[in-house]
Amino acid sequence: MPASNYHPNQFFGFIKIVLEHRKPILSVLGLVLILSFFFPRGTTLMYSYKLDDITREPVIAPFNFSILKAEEELKADLDFALLSEPYLFTRNQEIVSSQIEKISHFFQFVEDIRQARVDLRNSKDLEYRYRFSAKYDEARSMVQSDSAQISILLTDFNSTYPFAAEKDRWNTFLTPRIEGSPNAGLNAFQASLVQICRNRWAEGILDDSKSDIISTEISIQTGVDAPTLESPDAFNDLQEAWTKSRQEVTHIYEDKSELELELGYELIVEFMSPNLIYDRETTERRSQARLDRVPRHKGIVLLNERIVDANTRITPEILEKLNSLSIAISQRAGTEQWVDKALAYLGRLLTIAVVVSFFFTFLLTYRRHIFDNLRMILLIGLMFLFVVSFAYIFTVRLGFSEYLIPVIVSAMVLTIMFDARIGFMGTTSIALLVGILIGNNVEFIITALFTSSIAMFSVRKLRRRRQLFTSILSLLIASGVVVLALGLFKGSSWNSMGADMVYLIAMSILAPIVTYGLVGILEVAFKITTNLTLLELLDFQHPILKRLQREANGTFNHSVVVGNLAEACADAIGAHSLLCRVGAYYHDIGKIERPEYFIENMYATDNKHDELTPAMSAKIIKKHISDGLSIAKEYGLPQTVSDFIPMHHGTTRVEYFYHKAVEEAGGDESKVDDKVFYYTGPRPNTKETGILMICEAVEAAVRSIKEPDILKIEKMMDKIIKKRLAENQLDECPLTMDEIRQIRGTVDGNTGMLPVLRGIYHIRIEYPEGTQPEAEA
Repeated sequence: MPASNYHPNQFFGFIKIVLEHRKPILSVLGLVLILSFFFPRGTTLMYSYKLDDITREPVIAPFNFSILKAEEELKADLDFALLSEPYLFTRNQEIVSSQIEKISHFFQFVEDIRQARVDLRNSKDLEYRYRFSAKYDEARSMVQSDSAQISILLTDFNSTYPFAAEKDRWNTFLTPRIEGSPNAGLNAFQASLVQICRNRWAEGILDDSKSDIISTEISIQTGVDAPTLESPDAFNDLQEAWTKSRQEVTHIYEDKSELELELGYELIVEFMSPNLIYDRETTERRSQARLDRVPRHKGIVLLNERIVDANTRITPEILEKLNSLSIAISQRAGTEQWVDKALAYLGRLLTIAVVVSFFFTFLLTYRRHIFDNLRMILLIGLMFLFVVSFAYIFTVRLGFSEYLIPVIVSAMVLTIMFDARIGFMGTTSIALLVGILIGNNVEFIITALFTSSIAMFSVRKLRRRRQLFTSILSLLIASGVVVLALGLFKGSSWNSMGADMVYLIAMSILAPIVTYGLVGILEVAFKITTNLTLLELLDFQHPILKRLQREANGTFNHSVVVGNLAEACADAIGAHSLLCRVGAYYHDIGKIERPEYFIENMYATDNKHDELTPAMSAKIIKKHISDGLSIAKEYGLPQTVSDFIPMHHGTTRVEYFYHKAVEEAGGDESKVDDKVFYYTGPRPNTKETGILMICEAVEAAVRSIKEPDILKIEKMMDKIIKKRLAENQLDECPLTMDEIRQIRGTVDGNTGMLPVLRGIYHIRIEYPEGTQPEAEA
């Protein structure tokens, strides 16, 4: 570097800046370090293209690598492999024998109950016959014994077969016929049911639903014989077996007994179990083995083989090769030497740091008060991490569309929490980071920046909560425009553009809703005052403003007028007009404690200051600052609003009572302790507090003018502004002389204080004769 261009002070100046801001700088470096873990190796990004993209340069294979099958193709091969591996079922004859034995036991139980009821009926007949003979006691004992036997049998029956408990038709079935054999027809009923079950078992009943069997064939193992392959449709699952059995029972008993028709089907459902048992362990082991044998590759690319030329459209075949190359590079990276890994990681850190520095350098240069606030740096860092981690998890890992990445949410949150400039710079850095993360996706970066810009524009001056939701319409229109533009430019298919539009529509609807909830949480967590909170403070139903109206109505009216002036001045120079109005509403709330000591609240009553010394009066007047801060703390006013209370007077002097004290001292200022008459400050340190200081003083002074006209008002305004400048009250706020000129306004203008005051006092501009506008003539 030539000596003429270098000075040691430049280097030391840089070191000084770093040391002064070491905490936020370290926080930013920590953010860069955390973000680096989400990013892939840089060389894999060289081959990150999408279908129909145009290549930037030729791609030559740096080594031999296999071509991986596309996800759809591999899935089709795997599905075919599963279809080809038969499910294994074993025919279990023991189940058949066991279930037939259970049926026999059931009917034996029925015979015993029927016989016991016959015995009870006979014993009751004997009891009646021998009721007057010596055998009566013996007959009665037999009745009791038979009755106890039936009770025991029924209890055992109901516990063994709960499906038959407490049902009238089963009680009828268990009751023997009065004439003939008590068990007449029972054996035939049993034989019919066993035969129906045997028919189904012979056909084969699967113990798994057919809908759960994905193989085209199933393997049936019977004993020691070799398994046979059959179609699943050749067998019944349990539901089909029940249906066929129902039809067969109906065919046999439809003309005989309705009772046996109903009970026969219930018994079949109870006792007919599957006899083809699914061997899940063997089937799954064989299926996994077949899946493992499915090749994942479908070819190879050799070293130095040209994959694609420059300026060539990416086709599905080329895309498969490029994706395979990226994966191969990532796999080889795991086997590299530590030096190569370290250099690659260093490059990743530097790349992220460069992108992140776009935003934080802007903060350091133009928003230093935010850069020096660690709480604000943490909030901004969380927004970066939120979007980047979302992109990594849902897009890189899970494969969701990149248009679901909530860049729009971060743009709206940063704009609402701070301002549109911070929102735009932050969104630019976030969009670039995410674009690199998902594969140097320029299309995504363009889409994200355009839609985010529209979102920021729609909420840049948030005055109503519904603006958040009306922004949905703007985002929908912006999404349609950008998808159509990029789709036509790239020559994408309508189906592809439609799919992108669906995702952007979802994001356009969800982003404002998520933002609304997120802003409320972040406001509380990071103690930031957004326009949403300021809008709530404007409500005249707020407890402080209601007290001000009721207890100090003159001060309330003064505050509203000052609010109009301050808002007009802020609009004139592009300051935060909403904050100016809110600050004006609350700057004099301390007067609530002693409203009668302030001139605007004296209504044809004696002036209480007449009975006080000037020093005591000044003390009471100054006390409204500390009282205002106490009330602000009590009601939880945000700090940005509370700052207006002490700063609107700064370190000025209570002039009226100071001069009164000098008069009482015979005009000798040396006899007056002027420190008693000064406000303690601090002086305004923002444009908004500086604006309020000027507006508050001008409004109070103009109100004291008798028969005000535009010349008197203009003269008084200039006097107040010059006095504040001469007292250095505006030295700490970033107002420029040009902005102060704009705040003042002009007589015939539409911005600044003068037009507002002209309207308040109904002052019309006097034009020279013959020059009046027609409307005013």
